[in-house]
Amino acid sequence: MAGLLAILLAVALGCALVLRFANLTSLQPRWAAALVIFGSGTALGIGLTSILFLVALLLIPGLPSLAMWVEIAVLAWISYDLYRRRNSAPTSESRSQFPWNLALMAALALAMALVIGAMSVAWENNPQGNWDAWAIWNLRARFLAAGGSLAHRAWSPMLGFTHPEYPLLTSAFVARAWTYGYTLSAAVPIAVSCLFFLALISLATGGMAAWHSRPLGLLLGLSLAATPTLVHVVPDQYADVPLACYFTGALMLALLERPVLAGLLAGLAAWTKDEGLLFAAIFLAAATIFRRQQFLRLLAGSALGGGVAILFKTILARGNASLLGASLPLLGHHLSDPSRYRQVIVAMGAQFTGMASGWYHPILPALALAIALRFDVQRRRDVLFCSTVALLLFGGYFFVYIITPNDLTWQLQTSLSRLYVQIWPVVLLAIWTALRSPESTAIVQVGTAKARKKAKA
Repeated sequence: MAGLLAILLAVALGCALVLRFANLTSLQPRWAAALVIFGSGTALGIGLTSILFLVALLLIPGLPSLAMWVEIAVLAWISYDLYRRRNSAPTSESRSQFPWNLALMAALALAMALVIGAMSVAWENNPQGNWDAWAIWNLRARFLAAGGSLAHRAWSPMLGFTHPEYPLLTSAFVARAWTYGYTLSAAVPIAVSCLFFLALISLATGGMAAWHSRPLGLLLGLSLAATPTLVHVVPDQYADVPLACYFTGALMLALLERPVLAGLLAGLAAWTKDEGLLFAAIFLAAATIFRRQQFLRLLAGSALGGGVAILFKTILARGNASLLGASLPLLGHHLSDPSRYRQVIVAMGAQFTGMASGWYHPILPALALAIALRFDVQRRRDVLFCSTVALLLFGGYFFVYIITPNDLTWQLQTSLSRLYVQIWPVVLLAIWTALRSPESTAIVQVGTAKARKKAKA
């Protein structure tokens, strides 16, 4: 229980920070604002407290709970400041109503209840998660929670099978909760995995509802909740769902004109896993073309998580071999081998078709909406921004497989499905940005019907 309270402290701190500094309460409707606050606050709170815990562990190893008191003090200060500002209520915004909003809300709530119920069964049967959870992420968390000289084993080259070069966001946060709660309960990594899934759904649903269309936001949340590969990987306790949350959150908050917060989440993606470094670079590069006015604030926001990730790799984990370094001896041979390209393309295509569950494939909702609603040409720049990030990220993953020094068949079999989990929410977000809103379609249909009645009269 104490470990779960430590998690709630991080979530409360993150939500307080975004409430105080990101002006998210101005978003409409209010339920969408609440979802964005929860989603971004959860992702931010977990990321920032993981960094604070690791820094305190390195600088003052004899006081492992010092960071907790810093968090409590900051939360108390921000809460008091928010209390003083409580009279500044957000202004209401009128927007065209869609008659099926309540039905979509009920459907999303039911879908989430069913999904969480199914996950609880998986967690009960396998509370330690799958291979990467207990052999990499949670093992490194145990080293960090042990403190002293054992903490350094989390990035020791002697434990190469644990990927000690990987960034430490999830491991450090789990270790933080274990340390503050004086426990090694399996409930902590389970709760972290579930929270990131809820934050992902909240950011996508609330962000799209506030930015473009309420029903589209609810439909995006439903589509993500109905993605079998995403739902199945949450109980595994891997870092891929947190990474998908940071990817989607960074893009969504950039669309919502919250560049500093978007940059913070992009930087924390880099602190989560190596693929996050690629995303942060692509995200900032795309922003130089499609979000020029936001670029400096996006860059400033991403400096924290990205800087910590780079410092970790260049100082603490500098003795560990990187994928790029290990790929250099055979780089030319792999790049010029057409069979590798063919093998990767076939595997990626097979993985896409393998995302189906029976007759249902998660691309079907997107295709149905594209046919029914068609595309909104007025949002071309936003569509290009999200699509460019998705395509370049997909291309980056493709070429990592081409140059990998590991056995290509093994690499594809063990990692490709999880890469789709990371990128799929970004792909859906890019598609959803291009869709016309159902409200506008309904209004056009009502107006046309009225015009026909008048003409007949």
